[in-house]
Amino acid sequence: MLKQIRFVRLQVFILLFLFATICLSQNIKSFSLQEAKEYALENNHDIRDALLEIKSAHKQLWEVTARGFPQIESSAKYQYLVDIPTQLIPGEIFGQPGTTIPVKFGKPHNASYGLSASQLIFSGSYFVGVQASRIFLKLSEENLERTETDLKATLTNTYHLILIAEENRSVLQETLKNLRKTKYEISEMYKEGFTEKTDVKQLQISVNELENNIRTLDEQIEISYQLLKLQMGLPLDGQIALTDDLDSFIKNKNYREQLQRPFDPYNNINLKAMQTQEHLRRLSLKKEKTTFLPTIAAFATWQRDAQRDVFNLFDKKETWYPTTVIGVQLSWPIFNGSAKFHKIQRARVELRRARIMKDKVEQGLTLEYKSAHSELSTALDRYKTAEMNRDLARDVYEITLEKYGEGLSTSLDITQAHNQYLNSEGKYLQTISDLLAAETKLEKILQTL
Repeated sequence: MLKQIRFVRLQVFILLFLFATICLSQNIKSFSLQEAKEYALENNHDIRDALLEIKSAHKQLWEVTARGFPQIESSAKYQYLVDIPTQLIPGEIFGQPGTTIPVKFGKPHNASYGLSASQLIFSGSYFVGVQASRIFLKLSEENLERTETDLKATLTNTYHLILIAEENRSVLQETLKNLRKTKYEISEMYKEGFTEKTDVKQLQISVNELENNIRTLDEQIEISYQLLKLQMGLPLDGQIALTDDLDSFIKNKNYREQLQRPFDPYNNINLKAMQTQEHLRRLSLKKEKTTFLPTIAAFATWQRDAQRDVFNLFDKKETWYPTTVIGVQLSWPIFNGSAKFHKIQRARVELRRARIMKDKVEQGLTLEYKSAHSELSTALDRYKTAEMNRDLARDVYEITLEKYGEGLSTSLDITQAHNQYLNSEGKYLQTISDLLAAETKLEKILQTL
């Protein structure tokens, strides 16, 4: 009976464990690098802000454009004259020369309502303003593209960093496993009197250092995952898994072919944005020049007025007097000191500054491309050398272990070979990091992310 109860408990425990495992696996989201980029482009906070900026620019364009549409306004007014305005009229009119006679004009109760409409016919600043709003919209769209490019580059570097750190942890964990085994074997040999106690202590020091390095690496990996989730727009308390591995980024790529790609700075979003800025400054200059042109608008007004001795404005028998006006208005500034002249000169200066900045960005991109090209070429050579050194150091470490077992080497030899191997492994992973970072930098400049 007791065995049956234990068996049932075991089954329940297994079922609960499997259920918890399934729930946990369902909550973990897996991403390849491409999937992470696609998710980030929809959920990253900076991307969402840039999209709202574009939406705002659209509204601003319509706001400026709507100023050229017909403008219609209704109005209504009532006023009660406590004291009716008085006018003084020369007495000659009433046969009383040399005197003035006060006369009151109007009624105490006055009301009016009506409609007015206007239509802009010509305004140079209006047409330039619409063009500038379109350019501002284009600038917002380019800002989104630049934000996307920066995000993809940053996210790629973080994704690579996590994979490299996890690979480093795997190497350290495997090395720790082997080192613990070696320490155990040497401890047993010490018990039998075949080795010295210092050999055991020397290996214990190496084991302690490895355990500490792994703990530190675990914390760095956790922080890197948090950073990746922030860049993707994921909740920081969520769980994610990366499906790509380092080999997919290293082994299956033709870096020499990447180095042969042509570079055109005018395909880079930063230079495109500077061109747009230059265009915007050119329109600003044009707008200042149009202030010397006239503004022409048509208008129409229809209005009905009532004047009463008593408040009977809603009496249909009483008369409302209509007034209808249509016309065209021309406004042409002639002189306002020299303010407009100086505004035009300042706009010309700003245009020249924009052109200088565009040339500076173009030269900077060319220099940045050459630097990134050189970095990738150098990183590729260093990676190949580090890979070869890593393999050699691993062989030396394994041979040293075998020789120690045969009594042909000391624990100091093992420690030195072990440290040399870990050092070469660290340099190898660092060259991978440098290689991937250089590749991302070059792809960002070439706009091929």
